Amino acid sequence: MSEVSKTKRTKPMPSVSTQSKGSGEGNGEENVMVLWKKYKDNPGNKQYREQIILRYLHLVRYVVSRLPVSLPTSIAHEDLVSYGTMGLMEAVERYDLSRGLKFETYAVTRIRGAIIDQLRFQDWVPRGVRKRSKDLGEAMVRLEEKNGRPPTEDELCAELNVTKARLKTMVAESNNLLISLDEHRGSDDSSGAGSLMDLVEDMNSPDPEADMEAVELKKRLANAIGKLPEREKLLIALYYHENMTLKEIGEVINVSESRVCQLHAQAILRLRGNLDS
Repeated sequence: MSEVSKTKRTKPMPSVSTQSKGSGEGNGEENVMVLWKKYKDNPGNKQYREQIILRYLHLVRYVVSRLPVSLPTSIAHEDLVSYGTMGLMEAVERYDLSRGLKFETYAVTRIRGAIIDQLRFQDWVPRGVRKRSKDLGEAMVRLEEKNGRPPTEDELCAELNVTKARLKTMVAESNNLLISLDEHRGSDDSSGAGSLMDLVEDMNSPDPEADMEAVELKKRLANAIGKLPEREKLLIALYYHENMTLKEIGEVINVSESRVCQLHAQAILRLRGNLDS
């Protein structure tokens, strides 16, 4: 996947050494680690906690700018930032220095998860839309398993017994769902089910049973990603591994940003359908 390697220098995830203020560029990372150790040794110290939150606050706006979703006007940008900040605060409290996982990587997942949790709690998407999106994803998986390739529009229409116009509406509705690897597994009513990314990334759990589940899910997820069409596979790599924005991905694969959003939704529908089956 040569396109991926070429884009590594395009948009790196913001790091503390380039974002933090009040410290020299050369020792910024070292100063942050000292601050982390002070905070973990004194978890009740609000001053240390606030300093760390301020140093990483840029990650919240970074995550908000990358949400692959069209939101209603009733949800303000400031609300998303507020939800993400709560996720950042939780990440700071729960971060374990001994695991050796980079905080930015850990925090981005928690921030995005907090935003998604709040939006799901508000349930701004009608249940009928979620049902049609689920039906569409399951139809994709059935046809791919039957034909050994991604289905055409005509095949999907026949499988779902809908017109092409109706199919386009269903795809558009799916694009407007907050649909990503960070969304909770299970039904819309499930709680505490955890997200795919949570399970895949939490590989150092002290619970052996949880470790086995995470390893198995990681294999299943890798297998499901491997079955994606090449363009969707590249999109997943650029978005979740290279941390590129939808606009940047569109420039790489030479399509519009709205088309990237559509491809992302289709890819996640396929992945969820494969994993649920």
